[in-house]
Amino acid sequence: MKKTLILTLSLLVLTSCEKEFLDTVPESTINDDQLATSAAANAAIINGVYSALRSYGLSIDGNHEDYGHKSILAATDIMSNDMLMTKSSWYASFYNYLARQQTNSRSRLAWSVYYPQIKTVNIVLTAVSAEAATDSDLKKIRGEALALRGYFYFMLARMYGPTYIGNEDELSVPLYTKVSLEGAPRATVKEVYTVIENDLLESIILLQGIPSTGTTAVNQSIAKAFLADVYLEMGKYTESAPLAHEARQNYPLLMQSVWLNGFYDVTLNSDTMWGATITSAQSSFVASFFSHFDNTNAGGYAGGLQVYKNIDKNLYNAISNTDYRKTAFVAPGGNTTYPSLPEYANIKFRDPTIDAGDYIYLRSASTYYIEAEALARAGNEPGARQILYDITITRDPAYVLSTNSGAALIDEIILQKRIELWGEGYAWFDMKRLGVPLTRDYPGSNHPAFGKFNIPVGDNRFIFQVPQAEIDTNPLIEQSPL
Repeated sequence: MKKTLILTLSLLVLTSCEKEFLDTVPESTINDDQLATSAAANAAIINGVYSALRSYGLSIDGNHEDYGHKSILAATDIMSNDMLMTKSSWYASFYNYLARQQTNSRSRLAWSVYYPQIKTVNIVLTAVSAEAATDSDLKKIRGEALALRGYFYFMLARMYGPTYIGNEDELSVPLYTKVSLEGAPRATVKEVYTVIENDLLESIILLQGIPSTGTTAVNQSIAKAFLADVYLEMGKYTESAPLAHEARQNYPLLMQSVWLNGFYDVTLNSDTMWGATITSAQSSFVASFFSHFDNTNAGGYAGGLQVYKNIDKNLYNAISNTDYRKTAFVAPGGNTTYPSLPEYANIKFRDPTIDAGDYIYLRSASTYYIEAEALARAGNEPGARQILYDITITRDPAYVLSTNSGAALIDEIILQKRIELWGEGYAWFDMKRLGVPLTRDYPGSNHPAFGKFNIPVGDNRFIFQVPQAEIDTNPLIEQSPL
């Protein structure tokens, strides 16, 4: 990997995320031996990682799409069938699939967000080895670090490599499990997923019985949710389903009034498992999720410059008229509360604080669909139908227990998942995993001309190329096809 890129970005993370972080871990006064036994020092490093995940400008200077993990979830979703943007502006490179090309600066957005954080958690994992994690504080630190590393590699593998099943020996991403400034070649899909699985399995063991400290930090439930999703990708359905079920305990489903409240406050959303609390002092304002995706905010790109983020017409039409989630989008004919918004504009994401909307990364609702799909694929279709019913009846009072089976049942589960988690970072990854083509150019499509095209299953464009900066400085890297 590019030596200066890793070192510079890692130092940036460790020296610019939070003032209190600098005060807690003065680099000049703590050595490796002290770090290995200091829960406070290592906790401060992990807190720096969490801060980096919601920070602006750590990847691409001056880019208003670069505000951390939430920006990557948004970028991939806008590459799916389910979302569109009405004007060519920020995120257009993702929408039109140019961002995945090695020479486009956006190709390094995820690469330069996750790899520096992997290096940082490797520092912690070196200091707090499995043998050193002897008390609950150090177990918590090592467990969090492992869960984060596993999840970061999962994100990278799904973006810069092929899907797992049938591609185990294909190239994925470089693996770094120790602190190193030497470049590594791309590992195989199987090798990367072995690290992901082992990290998350150890994390779950270490975090057993350790109380949650809020939605910012990863806990055992979150680690289980990560691994359930990983196992769904790997086709380990009998392992995925129980993990998804266990993960969501103590995270109740949202009531209608809260679901329609804007998804801007982790304290209001009881199903939030993992997220970031944003204050006005921390806000990057226009370079933020709500600036780009809150169509009602006149001070942001979406509402102010009318770069609206809307739902695909086909998906909107597939939502039952008795499902309250359909009201999260402007109906044909307009909306009386927001008369200036166009048809199909999303009003799901709204931040009444203007500049302090929290970032929700993971909701317990997602685990219902993971469990239902895993059960169906493992042969327990009655169980899958019941799990799907358990969540859908809370959204649509007219919903009845499904009688579908086989592919039709899977399709129903995925449809409900697309509706529930629209704009939350699942749609494109599921398209890729399930072998669904990009289909935006269809009769009556509401996609604009610059995004109205189709891409067949298996096309190279479903894989991000390794960024040019990495290619230039790491001779061991083999590039993905254009």
